Amino acid sequence: MRYSLKTRMIFFGLFFHAFIWLLATSAASYTTAKVIFENLDKDLKEQADFVRFSSRLFQSFYTQFDVNEGYDPLNDGASIGDSIGWDHVNVVIWDTKGNLIFRSSTAPGFDFPNTTGFSDDNFIQQGEVNTWRLYSDNIDDIFWVTVGINTIHAHESAIDFGIKALYPMILIIPLTIFAVFFGSKKGLGAINKVAFEVENRKPNSLMLISEKNIPEEIFPIVSSLNGLLRQLESAIENEHRFTANSAHELQTPLAAIKTELQLCQRRTDDAEVAKDLNRIAMRVDRAVYTVKQLLTLARIESEGAQLQMEAIDLHAVVTEDLANLAHIAVDRNLHINYPESEPWQINGSKETLSILVRNLLTNAFRYTTAGGTVEVGANLSASNIEFYVANDSQAMSAQEREKMVDSFYRLPGNEMPGAGLGLSIVQRIVSVHNAELDIDSWKNDQGVMVKVTFNRVS
Repeated sequence: MRYSLKTRMIFFGLFFHAFIWLLATSAASYTTAKVIFENLDKDLKEQADFVRFSSRLFQSFYTQFDVNEGYDPLNDGASIGDSIGWDHVNVVIWDTKGNLIFRSSTAPGFDFPNTTGFSDDNFIQQGEVNTWRLYSDNIDDIFWVTVGINTIHAHESAIDFGIKALYPMILIIPLTIFAVFFGSKKGLGAINKVAFEVENRKPNSLMLISEKNIPEEIFPIVSSLNGLLRQLESAIENEHRFTANSAHELQTPLAAIKTELQLCQRRTDDAEVAKDLNRIAMRVDRAVYTVKQLLTLARIESEGAQLQMEAIDLHAVVTEDLANLAHIAVDRNLHINYPESEPWQINGSKETLSILVRNLLTNAFRYTTAGGTVEVGANLSASNIEFYVANDSQAMSAQEREKMVDSFYRLPGNEMPGAGLGLSIVQRIVSVHNAELDIDSWKNDQGVMVKVTFNRVS
């Protein structure tokens, strides 16, 4: 199963964005909590300093107060306790002997301090364990004061800040998705461009892929593809050159052999020798025909991409070639069905189309059973012209019909002259013209129909 680079980029982008955002939020929450607790300590110390200031203010009048050692702040209460300090801050005051002087109504049971400074202690209130931040101080060796606050409020403030810091993500995440999606689409556009260029080029095109404006990340891929195309072009050119040269070199000795055979045929009166010479002559003719077909195939292969296309009336080309090859049909007593028709306008090369038509007609005339029928025509539609040549023949399987386009393939038991290259040449011409070649059965498998579908032009 293939995966999408765009999807992976969006996923990882969102994942790392969320991770970094959570990390930043956690760091901000930690820093906020630290600041809150630092301010908390400051507030507690200020509360203690306020008590110190108050005690010194009334120190001169201290002796006027009757300190009741039996006073129980838990039962008797102290209304003034609610007016001392800040919100949520509780104050407890002892004399130097540890006797309780004052206690805020909501303060838990703080222990009598023995040192000055900050501390943390846990207290059970309403069935829950709460952590309190405490600050204790000795006020001028007269009494001890402890001020404390429940840290749950500080923790709630820190958590509230962290939650509120996450609110922007509700807006940031959609924007991030859009930014990553748009950025990845823009970044991967170069890959799509290369894919489109390769997908829409002609099958026989070996033009190099443009390396202009190619991103560095995919440049090695494009460069490797271009290197492969250069090697492929060189290999194909060498193959075509070898085929053409070999076929050309064979023409001269074959012509010489043909001339010698003709001289021997004129000089002999022996019937058996003449029969053998005729058989050799037929094989030489077949070799000559094969060489010509090889030369034709090599020329089409090498010139296919440079063929000049123009508007052609395929009907006129078929009519001309049919007239030139009709003697083969007459010699074999074949019936030809070729109805009159309107022009078949297509874009193509007249010379190569004529080779295509001649190969199809020659195959049909040679391989039709004696006295059989050959039908030549076209099915016209608004956009296509389906040219076909059908003929009576021996029954063929679908596998045999598929092999008919292979080079040098000949049906088993076929004694008719030929090289087995006719349909290979046809297939190459069809490819050059961006057409389609189909080989189907005809007359309930008692014949074969070769169809070539061209794009129609007006």
